Amino acid sequence: MGGKRALATDQPTAARPQVSIVTIVRNGSRTISRTIDSVLSQDFPGLEYIVVDGGSEDGTVEILRAREDNIALWISEADRGISDAFNKGIALSRGEVIGVLNSDDWYEPGTIHAVVAEMQRTDADIACGPLQYWDGDSRTFLTDSDPAKLEQGMTVGHPTVFVRSDCYRRLGLFRHDFRLAMDYEWLLRAKSSGARFVVVDRCLANMRAGGVGDMRWRNSQREVARARALYVEGADNAFAYHAFVARRIVMGSVRRLLDTVGLGVLRRFYHRHLSPVKVVSTRDNNTR
Repeated sequence: MGGKRALATDQPTAARPQVSIVTIVRNGSRTISRTIDSVLSQDFPGLEYIVVDGGSEDGTVEILRAREDNIALWISEADRGISDAFNKGIALSRGEVIGVLNSDDWYEPGTIHAVVAEMQRTDADIACGPLQYWDGDSRTFLTDSDPAKLEQGMTVGHPTVFVRSDCYRRLGLFRHDFRLAMDYEWLLRAKSSGARFVVVDRCLANMRAGGVGDMRWRNSQREVARARALYVEGADNAFAYHAFVARRIVMGSVRRLLDTVGLGVLRRFYHRHLSPVKVVSTRDNNTR
């Protein structure tokens, strides 16, 4: 099941390469419209939008069908997990630059223009940038992306990542044996292979708390440790693996406790100084 591929409104040029955005979704009828709107409102010439649905049964397919005139291609079929869905979308993409945006995330206005400009200026293989987190309708914290610290953990916000298609061809796609930290494993693989990163100096995307990785964060940290064992010197032994997992679970538990009880001063201290990623702003009860 799916919708036909539409031609991009403008032909790509050397100065403005075609960009493909891939959204994966399963039973995301409550949030998918906002995601779609954030992509289509980018007003970027040569933009191709692809949606990969994993066989939704909650009305998501009906939303996609109603909006298929503005979506280049959408499919709805069972998949073997998140990695498989990512890989389907990337394989269907024709853009020179590919971004992946999940169905409960959304882009900031002007994101694609800013990303393409920086990738052209620096000739980078991968672009990323700050990510704004939300709890319901309230902003919580704005995190920077720092590829230089990837060996320490997931210090790049995946909704902000854009990759040249030839980079996927050279390095391969997402591994199916990673069910939660497949994005981290791929970024570490890319960095260890010499891929060039650029960080865009503006907020690129938004993420709402409660995603699969957030709900299963302990298992996610075990996969992060497994990925580190593949690419980080000294991380490929049992002691390093278990020490990393234990440390991250303790730190994650502290963060979640502070978020739950709402201790604003301590919460902001943690996010600014103890978080594995740099938190550049914390905003409590700031709604949009």
